[in-house]
Amino acid sequence: MTPIALWQSLLFVPVGASRHLASAIRNRPDAIILDLEDAITAAAKETARARLAADQAEIAAAGIPCVLRVNGALGQMVRDLAAADHTRLAAVMLPKVEDTRPLLNAAELAAVPLVALIESPRALVALPAIAGCPSVAGLMFGSEDYSAAMGIDPAAGGLDVPFAQIAIAAAVSGLLAIGFPGSIAEFRDLNRYRDNLRRGRGMGMNAVAAIHPAQLPVIAEVLAPTAEELAWAGKVAAAMQQEAGVSVVDGAMVDAPVLARAQRILGRAAALGGMT
Repeated sequence: MTPIALWQSLLFVPVGASRHLASAIRNRPDAIILDLEDAITAAAKETARARLAADQAEIAAAGIPCVLRVNGALGQMVRDLAAADHTRLAAVMLPKVEDTRPLLNAAELAAVPLVALIESPRALVALPAIAGCPSVAGLMFGSEDYSAAMGIDPAAGGLDVPFAQIAIAAAVSGLLAIGFPGSIAEFRDLNRYRDNLRRGRGMGMNAVAAIHPAQLPVIAEVLAPTAEELAWAGKVAAAMQQEAGVSVVDGAMVDAPVLARAQRILGRAAALGGMT
């Protein structure tokens, strides 16, 4: 299984949606998110909980990590996690996190990494505390809920600043920065989706939660180091082996911070290549 630190693609599937789960398994994202929150109506949650362990077993048989998106209310979260097979949980995703309380509650209920969904302006104020909370492995931007809370069009540029804040907080704490500054709902326009992902990558994004399998190849394309990046990083690493402190590559100065960026590109490429 892909280690959490190297996840790039996560795919949402409603609990109990057999056809969608089979499709997700065929398309093999780095992780499958079984959703008990937004994708399941209040009246259907108990039925979905009864199906949860069976869905987890299918995912486990395919060798794909399973993430469970629980409900935010504590009573609902307790029931969600009581229904789950914790031996087959790679992580738990918590919605609408605005402080550390739900994270601490979840950590007591499940000894697995946590992903905090940042979906409101209020959450941005608490980002350092949320990112620094024990067991948190990732921060995910909930662009649709955030746009609704702000009363803005997600395509109008208002998501750039909050997403950058999330990516910075994730980088400080060594977490996955999941998402991008755009609408997650637009899965048919893959060119626009690709452009949004490229902007997100440029801000520090290193993983994406998709809602449709057609998005997975785009995620892989955008997040993989390009041939140009790998060639540049190789030149930098070779030059710095020959020179102490400072060198020049393709007419540009190379020093320790530039070398660190090159090493990060080469390291991630090697780690991803080692899993194939």
